[in-house]
Amino acid sequence: MKIAFWSNSPEECRVSPNLAAISVASVIRYPYSIITMENRLSSKNLGKAFYGNSRECILYEAGANYYDGKGLEGLVRKIYRGDMNNDMLKTYLKEIISEHLYYIPQSGVIHNEIFDYELSYCIQPLLEIIEEYADICLIDTVGCQLLSTKAILEEADLIVVNLCQKQSILENFFLNYSSVIPKAIIIISNYEFNSRLNYRKIAKMYELPPEDLTVIPDNVSYDNAYKNGVIVEFLSRNYSCSRESDNYLFMQAVKKAAYMIIKKAVHLCRSRERASCLS
Repeated sequence: MKIAFWSNSPEECRVSPNLAAISVASVIRYPYSIITMENRLSSKNLGKAFYGNSRECILYEAGANYYDGKGLEGLVRKIYRGDMNNDMLKTYLKEIISEHLYYIPQSGVIHNEIFDYELSYCIQPLLEIIEEYADICLIDTVGCQLLSTKAILEEADLIVVNLCQKQSILENFFLNYSSVIPKAIIIISNYEFNSRLNYRKIAKMYELPPEDLTVIPDNVSYDNAYKNGVIVEFLSRNYSCSRESDNYLFMQAVKKAAYMIIKKAVHLCRSRERASCLS
């Protein structure tokens, strides 16, 4: 199952922090394996949220072939050159939670434009390899300008659209990107419960089905954990926190978002299996 996390304003609508939190919450609760990755090269990547600034996060290695690169770039380049085998993915994965959550790290040895072109060219075989290894692939998909973003949104079975309560961002999305709505779940990030533009009003304004819309409020403690590379510890520690905890509303929101995404993914998988049996 291929799930893209995307936004028309990725920084403001917290695409990466939402993906990171939901991926960890999903494997804590559900018996599925998940591989996470990005379609861009950046020093501010998911690896730093999962395990901080350790050397494992930056895969520079003495004697590494510059042309091939390491991490995600190396994997993409091998597929691009047709150098594939069934076991190749294992050597590129970083295990985050044993046997359940994985990340494909980056090395930063290839220019972003070259990487984008090669990823867009081979996204289909890459996702096929990932689907052979794990139940779900979560892709942190940046902006709209990249070739690979367009390819990923086309290939994705489900798109988690991250928005916020800013009218200009909402208007921009529903005016220019409404084509993704049929296969989307929408998260309202940095959600303010007392805002006049609450989720019920947003759902009514844009005629969204309630089962495809949820919210995640801001949480300073999670933001600090994200910046310091300890989100697994934070989410595990607070997963079953009490109502008295400052993190309760945030954790409930993350768990609800994870539930909605997993439920939709399972439904899509079963529908696909039934269609395959009938064909």
